[in-house]
Amino acid sequence: MISIRKRSLWLFCAGLSALAVLAVSCNKDKGAVPPSGETASLTVTLSGQTAQGRAVAPTGSTEADALKAAENRLKNVTVFVFNDNGTLDKKQAFASDALSETITGLIAGPKKIVVAANVPDGITFPDGINYDWFADPKNVINLDSQSPETNGLFMSGEETATLSANTVTEKTIPVSRVVAKVKLGTITLEPEAGHDPAKFSLQRVAVMKARGSALMGIPSVAYTPDLFYGGMAGDKSVEKSYLAENITTGDYANRYFYVLPSDNDDNNATLLTLVGTYDGKTTYFPFRINDKVGSDGATSDGKFILRNNVYTVNVKLKRLGGGSSDPEVPADPASLTVTVEPQPWETELIQNVEW
Repeated sequence: MISIRKRSLWLFCAGLSALAVLAVSCNKDKGAVPPSGETASLTVTLSGQTAQGRAVAPTGSTEADALKAAENRLKNVTVFVFNDNGTLDKKQAFASDALSETITGLIAGPKKIVVAANVPDGITFPDGINYDWFADPKNVINLDSQSPETNGLFMSGEETATLSANTVTEKTIPVSRVVAKVKLGTITLEPEAGHDPAKFSLQRVAVMKARGSALMGIPSVAYTPDLFYGGMAGDKSVEKSYLAENITTGDYANRYFYVLPSDNDDNNATLLTLVGTYDGKTTYFPFRINDKVGSDGATSDGKFILRNNVYTVNVKLKRLGGGSSDPEVPADPASLTVTVEPQPWETELIQNVEW
């Protein structure tokens, strides 16, 4: 098994295309069992959707393509067909490596169709599952489980359809990852007067106050309150090694992390924190991710972290000796310039921050 923490992700074999869309066919009578011979069928076909843990991203085109394939790979797919009242009509798993499945014997009528892909090993769907099961705060995706090499990156999607007896109705259902991807972009040192670059050493980058778990996206990705992970231990964060990476001022490119959706409603926005020393003392530079609407050409939207988006953070350090003593406490907004460009996974949003 290959670790995303290493540069050997190129060993991944090519997976499915970067995007996943479900073409679904359905039929049903409103809640009533149809007469014999008048059942409906559902055909689900997987195709691409246009719209990440921790690792050092590969730089070669072959390795980058392998990483992209690993992030998009579908390792398991389950389709749930729920009646209009939320009870289960039928669930069916895709055969290994299959891109299409047909579900027969469904009751005609209005349906909710749910797709879950790359379900972690620790999650079991009960036989009598109903639609509301997905909204139960006990049934969550934990950030620990999100890596392309093991379970794959969890994806979900849902749609509605009305099934007619003895008829196949086709519907397309887009699915997307629940996690987002945070990338470290450029690091520029422009020391102000009184801040000696010879006394500064850049050592690590870490995500702090990452949400530890969240719902599966059916119908929301609400995070678990008061559960935070970080690349180092903090007042809030439980230490997770996959949320930190060693860097220097000469070697920081292509570092990235997978995180769950987050906001600042509880004053606990997810942070990207640089760690260094100045004059021999440890100092931190924590930045909120995508917390402001961008200016001067930046595309940041101030929506913090949304599922299935990529956020690239470019950092400019001026006050090298004026960092924070706490990896979870950002600078005063008056002294911090942030530009974020959140975009769908295929397109990156750029955030420029200054300390």
